[in-house]
Amino acid sequence: MAIYKSGEELMKEVRETKGFGDAVSFWSLGQAGILLKGKEEDGLICIDPYLTSSIEESNPETEFKRAFPPVLNPAMLQDLDGVLVTHGHDDHLDLSTIKEIGRVSDSQFGIPAPLVTFVQEHLKNKDIHSAKDGEVFKIKGFKVTPIPAAHTEYEKDSSGNHLFLGYLIEVNGIRIYHSGDTIVTPELIEKVKAFKPNVAFLPINGADFFRTSRGIIGNMNSREAADFAAAVGVDLLVPIHYDLFPNNRENPAYFVDYLFQHYPCQKFHMMVPGERFIYHK
Repeated sequence: MAIYKSGEELMKEVRETKGFGDAVSFWSLGQAGILLKGKEEDGLICIDPYLTSSIEESNPETEFKRAFPPVLNPAMLQDLDGVLVTHGHDDHLDLSTIKEIGRVSDSQFGIPAPLVTFVQEHLKNKDIHSAKDGEVFKIKGFKVTPIPAAHTEYEKDSSGNHLFLGYLIEVNGIRIYHSGDTIVTPELIEKVKAFKPNVAFLPINGADFFRTSRGIIGNMNSREAADFAAAVGVDLLVPIHYDLFPNNRENPAYFVDYLFQHYPCQKFHMMVPGERFIYHK
């Protein structure tokens, strides 16, 4: 897998990218990881950063081996204002990454409520927000609304808080939906459609019997992501969760072909790790 930019070259681009009216800049970190920047006063946040090789380092026998190295060292994110985590799987909540971010920055962390106590043990004296369904919070200029995700069903803890979340994000006049890991449900369509997202980051790796039998939990596939985007009225669809692990992905060409056949006017962009995209309404 090719990397567009990485390391100091990538961070130089992030620092030098200036926001302007009704626009947002974002970078792919691989897997579900996204870096978001509005205007300077809005700050810089990331979602689900997996910027180490901790999964395979902790378990050399795992089938989850990176297809490409991290595009950034977490220690490079000194200027980060916030981290949003969608759920507790290691490629979304990577303790090695967030501990290092916590060490070098003053980031606020948005963590699903059932995971907050666990994360607090590793992020001493850090600002951790307990993310709950529908409870809005802000990280500098980013307005964040958590909504439930079904991976592959809706799950709650004993207090009724959802274990899996997506995030509706508003910044600089742009509405963004990051799904985390989820399948499509009627409830999800209703909530996201009401939000009227300009940009949606959706998984396309799908699921099948053999992956499920090995304990690999599924997501939307490429057809479902395209149909979902059309159903909720997304302007720009950006697929995620298909590039990092060869054992758990789907050929993105199927996604492009399905859009061409069924939604030829749907805007989309396939991102290379380390690539920047500037979206303007």
